[in-house]
Amino acid sequence: MPTGKRKIHSIQFLRFVAATLVVLFHAHLALSKELLASGADKNQLYLFGFGAVGVHIFFVISGYIMVLTNSQTSRAFDAKRFFRKRIIRIYPIYWLLAALYILVNTAIGSGYDFSPYTLISALLLLPDNAPLIIGPAWTLSYEMYFYLMFGIAMIFGLLRGIFLLSAFFFLAMAYGVIAGPENESLAMATNSLLIEFLFGVWIAYITGRNRLPKWLGYISLLLSAMLFAGGLLVGYESLPSAIIWGIPSAFLILGVVILEHYYQPAFVEKLSPLGDSSYTLYLAHILIITLLVLILKALSITLIPILLLTAIFTIIAIVLSHQFHLKVEAPMTSKLNTWFGS
Repeated sequence: MPTGKRKIHSIQFLRFVAATLVVLFHAHLALSKELLASGADKNQLYLFGFGAVGVHIFFVISGYIMVLTNSQTSRAFDAKRFFRKRIIRIYPIYWLLAALYILVNTAIGSGYDFSPYTLISALLLLPDNAPLIIGPAWTLSYEMYFYLMFGIAMIFGLLRGIFLLSAFFFLAMAYGVIAGPENESLAMATNSLLIEFLFGVWIAYITGRNRLPKWLGYISLLLSAMLFAGGLLVGYESLPSAIIWGIPSAFLILGVVILEHYYQPAFVEKLSPLGDSSYTLYLAHILIITLLVLILKALSITLIPILLLTAIFTIIAIVLSHQFHLKVEAPMTSKLNTWFGS
């Protein structure tokens, strides 16, 4: 099984792609709403809505990475260290960017109406208020819940833990289908999206122990492309998102992981470092888009086509987020891990 030191370039590249898809979706949506007096083009909105698939790719990757980085046979699983590293990875940069959101939005007259509970629960990424400050942060509630359950499961050993985690998630999802709980926390803990993490977990376990044939990688990518296209054709709402987007996302991850053993396109390896800043990009892009829209309005820029502006906004968000990652996020995370012995 791979050790925690191994970095798979194709997965890093897909992290970047997933975050970029989300940025394209939100940039186009914001520009269409703010700059088009006649209303947004429905076909464009629908096509750019495909960017939401980035979330599902992220969920599968999360499951994959957790097994990849916690499957060393040389030492027993250290639950305390695992949870400490996850907390350091998720919360400090989220809190820093949440503070920036609050400051900037308050300054431009779009402040928040907090109660002490809503603020604290948002900062802790509790499901009922996780998206209150940073909209896309609702997904972090799922990530933290997955990390919690994964960490507990790994105490029982890798394979046994994976089986226990899978059984628990399937029972929880079955309960969600039957009971349809309205409580935010229970609804999240029983949501069908949990299966996407399991997809990644099993892909990592199987590919880590078996060198799968190249043809299976190509077939997986072909199935992924066909299912993504099918989702576009039949409509996003026709099936649960865990099916319409989760399954093709799983085939995508499986395909690139298999093929990395045989062939790696040069552009994938060159762009893979941008995967390191995907978390910052995911959290910061709404704020960047908001400020860029304000600049456009202040300068009365209205003649540039929406599609071109969407591309420009996305590139700016990628560049700024990567610089923020290099100068702030990475050094801060490294120091915190050193201080806390992670």
